[in-house]
Amino acid sequence: MMLKTLTIPLCFTLLMHGLLAAVLLFDWSGGEQSVRREIPKYISAQLVTMEKPKPKPKAVKKPKPKPVAKPKPKPVEKPKVKPKPKVEPAVDKQAQQKLQQQQEQQRLEQEQRQQAEAEQELADALAEESSQQLAETDAELTTSYIALIAQAIERNWSRPASARNNMEVELVLDLVPTGEVINVVVVKGSGDSAFDRSAVNAVKKAERFPELQQMPNRVFEKNFRRFRMIFRPEDLRR
Repeated sequence: MMLKTLTIPLCFTLLMHGLLAAVLLFDWSGGEQSVRREIPKYISAQLVTMEKPKPKPKAVKKPKPKPVAKPKPKPVEKPKVKPKPKVEPAVDKQAQQKLQQQQEQQRLEQEQRQQAEAEQELADALAEESSQQLAETDAELTTSYIALIAQAIERNWSRPASARNNMEVELVLDLVPTGEVINVVVVKGSGDSAFDRSAVNAVKKAERFPELQQMPNRVFEKNFRRFRMIFRPEDLRR
């Protein structure tokens, strides 16, 4: 499109230059004499380029600046208040020493109490153990002496004709530490008066149990001062 636009003026320019050259070579006034004019050696021609006017650049709309966010104000930190050191009142040295002495005395008293309690607990435990062992020993002695008394009464017993199997009579004997019998009574009879009397007579005939003299006094007082026994002769078991 630009080439066509430039060709028309160029052709027109060349045509005009050709006409001008013809006028200079010939005389068109009607006279015979022709005036000879100098013909230029050459004709300078230049190609003129027709430039289109440059379009004005479109105005570019500048983007609106984004609103800048305002920074939030930082919270103002309150200055930390340091606690004031406690000022202890001046203590009298003598009062302080007295207080320390009292505390030491209390500590010693507490240790003494604890030690006394521990010793008492140990003593109680030993006493309980000793008492238990003593009770076991006394029970064994009592059982053995009851067997000796029963054997002595049975040796002095005369079986009545009315005696039957499994008959038994409960007696109470009053004794002294020398083993002598001072009294005997029936507290629970067998149902047969002859059998009951035979048991009482056997005790009276025995009169004394000398083995009791070897018995510890505590065992005698506890179990044999008033002695309760069940008489059941061996020969009635047949």
